[in-house]
Amino acid sequence: MDVHESTATATAGGAPDFNPMTSPHREDPHLFYEWARAEQPVCYSETLGAWMVTRYDDLMTMVHDPDTYSSKNALPSIWDNPPEVVRELAGCVAEGSTIVNEDEPKHLPLRKVLDHAFSGRRIRAVLPLMTKRANELIDAFEPDRSADLLAQYSDPFVQAIVSAVFGIPDEDVAKVQSWTNDYVLLWNPLAPTPGKIEAARRLVEYEKYIAELIEDRKKHPREDFISDMVHGNGDAFPPMSYADIQYVFRGLRVAGYDTTRDTVTSAILLMLQHREHWDRACQDPKAIPRLVEETLRRDAPHRGLMRVTTRETELGGVTLPAGSALLLLFGSGNRDERKFPDPDAVDPDRANVREHLAFGNGIHQCPGNNLARTEVRVALETLTRRLPQIDLAPDYRPTYIASYFFRGLESLRVVW
Repeated sequence: MDVHESTATATAGGAPDFNPMTSPHREDPHLFYEWARAEQPVCYSETLGAWMVTRYDDLMTMVHDPDTYSSKNALPSIWDNPPEVVRELAGCVAEGSTIVNEDEPKHLPLRKVLDHAFSGRRIRAVLPLMTKRANELIDAFEPDRSADLLAQYSDPFVQAIVSAVFGIPDEDVAKVQSWTNDYVLLWNPLAPTPGKIEAARRLVEYEKYIAELIEDRKKHPREDFISDMVHGNGDAFPPMSYADIQYVFRGLRVAGYDTTRDTVTSAILLMLQHREHWDRACQDPKAIPRLVEETLRRDAPHRGLMRVTTRETELGGVTLPAGSALLLLFGSGNRDERKFPDPDAVDPDRANVREHLAFGNGIHQCPGNNLARTEVRVALETLTRRLPQIDLAPDYRPTYIASYFFRGLESLRVVW
């Protein structure tokens, strides 16, 4: 089945549409992306209630023109859920800032906090933990001669690192991760309401937990993200409000976990499917950073964020009225033939390999991108050094999570 037939199968009456929660776009969104870039680079999805932007240059136009394309709708509000879900949020703080939803001048003060939190100094401080945790996880599954590198490696590895940076105690990592999953569910406009009701009930406990962390750091500041938000940093940035700490903490805990976990497993899968790249990394660890960049380009872990037009404008040949919602499909821009020749190929040596949009671009480029790159690099370096002989399990077929935001594997089974 060619790309046009695959796309038509998933649309009503032949009109373009996109639903990442269901087949065929859940398994392979690139079928739709390729069609849209060629036929309708800016097209409307009834399912998502937004215009989808698929070409690299149009995406760059948007992220570098925040006056026309506001970020105030970049992420859905948990308060926009059905009334029966919102009722369960009674007692939670009113909406605070989440940085990705803020335009200037409110964006810059929040950005300064995050730039400090994910600075090179902080990354260097957590490097020993990265190496230690990666080796501990490999030690735990090595005798079995098989492993699920999602459940047994990338997931617990990234959880440990992001929790350490945030200031979450080891004994609380699992429950914070459970609450983080609830938060992602509440953000998802396509998720069923019953599950959201339960998630909203649990979110009340998450807010109480973060409140306790805030009170502890007021009395006992540490070198961690929550202390940065509570105390500020002299003249660089002031302390943040209680509501902003709640929303930034919850939102960044999501961003720091899912995308990095999924990049680790996507990189391993890509390298094992194209064995010459795995062997190259085993022989020369210096090749790994470019393999990471090519993975980010080819299999962007984040589908994209929203924007809303502040005035009537034209984009990709389409006139958009003021107030139009747009979904920036970074994963499509990363395979735009006009920017990346032979985009489906695995070519870590391509000259513009770092010009992908996996971390966004412009003022909202992911502040944790250097931390994420370091985590992925260390995870791959350790695995290729310790288990160079691994291969995909003979019966393994990659399947992908049903997610509005993320593009990630459900498992990654290997043997050796």
